[in-house]
Amino acid sequence: MNKKITLPQTIVITLFTIIMILVAVNIPALSILTISVSSLFVVIAALSDTKGIFISFAMVILGLIFFIDPVYIFDICLNFVIPGIIIGIITRNILNYKEDNKYNPIFMGTIAFILGLIANYLVSKYLFNINMLEEFTSVMKTQLSTQISAIQESVSSLASVSNITEESIIQTVLNIMPLILFSRSIMLSILTYFLAIYTLKKIRKNDLKEKLMQIKFSRFYLPGNAVLTSFILYILIMLLEILKTPLYTDLILMNLELIFYILFFIQGVSVAVFFGKKWLKSGQIIKFTMGVISILVLGIMSISILGMIDTIFDFRRVKNCELI
Repeated sequence: MNKKITLPQTIVITLFTIIMILVAVNIPALSILTISVSSLFVVIAALSDTKGIFISFAMVILGLIFFIDPVYIFDICLNFVIPGIIIGIITRNILNYKEDNKYNPIFMGTIAFILGLIANYLVSKYLFNINMLEEFTSVMKTQLSTQISAIQESVSSLASVSNITEESIIQTVLNIMPLILFSRSIMLSILTYFLAIYTLKKIRKNDLKEKLMQIKFSRFYLPGNAVLTSFILYILIMLLEILKTPLYTDLILMNLELIFYILFFIQGVSVAVFFGKKWLKSGQIIKFTMGVISILVLGIMSISILGMIDTIFDFRRVKNCELI
C-alpha cells in the first residue's frame, strides 16, 4: 500500500505550517507553536520523497521572506524545520521497517536540535552581527539586578551563600550551558517526535496503524548500554584529571553527570508510565498506589535510579521483543 502523501497534500501541509510560523513569530504568547512546525515537517519528511521535502522547504523560505526578518527565517529553519526533516527521514525508515529502534529519531533529533542552535548562533553572530550569548547574559543581568537583593535577604542567615552576586549566578549558568543545551534539545526532540506520531496516527489510520501503535512513550528506552557508557566516560575524565590536561574536567564531569541523570530520569518516567498503565488496566490499584507513594516518599532521584536499573535489566522487555 502506498504510504506517501501526494504533492498537493504536501503543499497544503506546508502552507498550514507557514501560517503557524507567522502566528508564532508575530504573537509571542503563541511561540509554542514552533514545536508544531517541527512536528509537521516530521510528517512531511516521513511521508514524502526527497522532491516533496525540497519543495516544502523552499516554500517555507519563499513564503516567509516577504513577511519576517531574515534573522527569524534562519532561526526557524535551523532550530525547527531542519531538525524536523531529519527526525522525519529517520521516522520514514522506521515505518519502512529499515530501522529497529523506534526511538532513534529522538536521539538523532536531539543532536540535530543542538547543532541547529549552534549553527543559528554562528549565523547570527557572523552574518547579522548579533551575539545571542551576550544578549542572553545581558537579559539575565537585567532580571537579576531587580531580584538579587531579595535573594541575599532570603539567604542572609547562611554565611556561605550571603555573597551571591549577579556575576556568580551568571557564571554558574554558563558553566552548565552544555546541560541546558542538551536538556532543551532532548525535550524538543521528544515533544516533536510524539506529536508527529500522534498526527500520523490520525492521518494514516490504516496502512501504518500497526507500526505506529507500537511507538509509545511508555516503551521508550535508551540506546546501547547507557550505564556502561556513563562509567567509561567517567573513567576517561578521571584519567584526564590525573594527567593534568588543560581541560575543565570538573565542569565536564558535572555536566555529564547531570546529562545522564536526565537521560535516566526520562527512561524512569517511561517505566513508571508503563507499569502505572498496566496496573490500572488490570485493576491492581494497590500496586499502583504503592508505586505513587514510593515515588513521593523517595523523591525524583528514585525515578532516575529506576531508569538506570531498567537500562540493565529491561523490566518491560522492550529491547528484545515487541509488546502488544
